[in-house]
Parts: sequence; C-alpha cells; structure tokens
Amino acid sequence: MSQPIAWRAARGFGTAEDPNAPGELLFRPREGEKFLVLSTGRVANLDGDGVLVETMSQFDNDNNFNPDMPNALPAPMSPLIGSNAGQGGTPFAGCDGVNDCSDSIEPNWTLGNGDPNDLLFGSFTVEVPPGVDGFLFDAVFFSSEYPDFVGGTYNDMFIGWSTSEAYTGNVTFFAGQPFTVTSLAEAMVNAGYVDDAPELAGTGFESHGTTGWVTIQAQVVPGETFTFAFAMMDMGDSSKATVTVVDHWRWDCKGCVPLEVDPLCGTEGHPKCCGLCVDPLDDPMCGTEGHPACCTAG
Repeated sequence: MSQPIAWRAARGFGTAEDPNAPGELLFRPREGEKFLVLSTGRVANLDGDGVLVETMSQFDNDNNFNPDMPNALPAPMSPLIGSNAGQGGTPFAGCDGVNDCSDSIEPNWTLGNGDPNDLLFGSFTVEVPPGVDGFLFDAVFFSSEYPDFVGGTYNDMFIGWSTSEAYTGNVTFFAGQPFTVTSLAEAMVNAGYVDDAPELAGTGFESHGTTGWVTIQAQVVPGETFTFAFAMMDMGDSSKATVTVVDHWRWDCKGCVPLEVDPLCGTEGHPKCCGLCVDPLDDPMCGTEGHPACCTAG
C-alpha cells in the first residue's frame, strides 16, 4: 500500500562504482535485474538505464503523500512486546505469536512518540518447502537523519516481519540492532558509509549515512504457511527521508538462531547467527573485532 512516488523498481541506485567490480554500480541488484527502493520521501524518476540517481538532498525530501493516520502498524505487525508470552524480558523466546518477539520495536516506537507518518507497507504469504529452515534477504538502510537526529524523536524505521511458528516479530537486524537511525548509527560508522564518503554519490544521502548491504536471516518451519510483511515510515515527523533497498529474498537450508538465543552462534559446532552479517565486499574487516560477521554462501 503506497503512492507510486514513494517507491521504485530500479536497476541501480546512485553513481558510485564498485571498487571490486569496475564498471558496475556499488548499489546494484544482488539477483536479477532490479531491486525495490522504498522511501519515506519522494523518489525521483529513473534515468534512461533504469537507475535511480537523486540530485536533491534527502535531508530536504519530505511527505510522500502516504497516510499519517492511524498511528498504528498494519496487520500482522505490532509494536508491542511479544516475548515471554507477551510479558517481555526474554527477546526471541516464548513468543506470544501475535506481537514482536524481539521486543525491539517498542522502544523505538516510543522514542518516535508512536507517530508513524508517510507509511508504506506490503506482505506476502507463502508455504515453506520441505527441508527449509529459514529465509534470507538483502537490504541497505540509508538515513538523512544521521547524524543530526540520532537519539532523537525523529527515528525513521524499516521493519521486516515474520509470522512463522518458529518466531513471530521483527527479523530485520544489523549487528543486533533494528533498522532505525538511532539503532544503526554505530553500524553506519563501523561498517557502512557516512559523511563525505564517495560511496554515497548520487543517492541524495551525501553528508549523511548508510549501512551498506546487509543480509537478513530468520527461522521458519518446513511445510508451514507463513506471512512475511514489511513497513517503512517516518517517525515523529514527515520529513528527512529514509530509504531502504530490498533485494534477493530466498530460502535458507542451513537455519540460524539469534545471538540472544545462542551467544556462540556462528562458531564451530553452532548454527549461524540470524541477521548479523555483512558482505565482505562491503566490509573487508568483517569477522574481526568491532565488525559484524561475514556473510557466507547459504
């Protein structure tokens, strides 16, 4: 549900070249020919090659004409805590099957005064194939609220939500943090691109920040039918655009667990960590102290 001006199916974003693939854009599809660009502001028209190049600062980009009311998340998403049978306190465990079992949305929702604006969202329902234990997708989070509004009421948010029997709630994390400007500020500095980084050229986020590509992982149960949903919104205002690029949704046959469930996840004899990896091309120091884990082929 969105006005057309708030999203694009693009063949690339920005003008920065990938240093590891000369002649290719840094922000290009991870699979196929196009990826999905979602914005809390207004998205420019694509160029003749189908690439999105923003010439206007996203800091000055506002109102995408999507609804500012009601102040709620569309079903099946919920900002309320859902772990420990809805009592909270045990993130990712004891899911009540309705609310957010990660308990990660509520504090960010509260920080933004429970006031989502310029909301766009979507969902699909799918049956999990036999032998499949999870799913993955790739995303990039760009924020023009970085660095001015880190820790403040303006705390734009992207949510990816699963209704699996294995887990219900937000699955979109990087370095253990949900996709908001306040939560991801440190990740942008350590593993993404900020300030005058040339990688931001042509995105409209010059002098602001992005995470770079992140692979999200989450659990499912083989044979179940579950819904995946997503939502993107301004929080506390209707300006200072945030963009999330989403691509390459696929099944995972190896499974994963959240760091909170198994602190040794990702090490020998333990399953992969959910939502805690980056592509080595984006962060050559991934896997070392102070950097997130490296994504490996699933």
